[in-house]
Amino acid sequence: MSAAGAGNPASAAASGKLAAAGGKGTLRLFFALVPDAHARRSLARRAGDIAQETGGRATRAGNLHVTLAFLGRVPQARTADIEAIGAQAAANAEPFALVLDRVGLFRAAGVAWIGTDDVAPALRQIAGALRDALRAARLPVERRAFHPHVTLARHAVRSPNAEAASPGVRWRVDAIALMASETLPAGAVYRVLASWPLAGREHAQPPR
Repeated sequence: MSAAGAGNPASAAASGKLAAAGGKGTLRLFFALVPDAHARRSLARRAGDIAQETGGRATRAGNLHVTLAFLGRVPQARTADIEAIGAQAAANAEPFALVLDRVGLFRAAGVAWIGTDDVAPALRQIAGALRDALRAARLPVERRAFHPHVTLARHAVRSPNAEAASPGVRWRVDAIALMASETLPAGAVYRVLASWPLAGREHAQPPR
């Protein structure tokens, strides 16, 4: 384990889960924001409504999230580096309120989503820090522009009505998570492998 994870129960547990899930192979990984219980229930209801409206298939409640940085397939040997990057990004970030109040359709992908045009500075900072650190560590990371959203339905063929975003979904973001995507016969399942609280400036490491 890296120095960043030494003595950290959450990091140790993450390493165990990663090893059990991936062995010496690869894992499909991404960093994300996971909604709290209230926001998850609201998003799940919205997903059902949006799926019906757009002709798509609703995202299962356990898969609802906001992607911060998508890595894709990563060798098991790099997981300690990935954990350290997540821990550092969380240590330098403060909790913030996230409001999702706009719906739309990625037509080419058939994805109906709920997101926001007003990206909180704290959210942009976390996503940027993760992506910069992953690139610096020569780890793969998606290069598309950051567009924070929750996928509500897949295989959508029609755009959702703008009014479907009202009222907005809000939760207090106080942690980031490292997640793995597994493809099962019933579809993709996302699992939280590790999470780190947003420690705020009082716990951030001093600049060198």
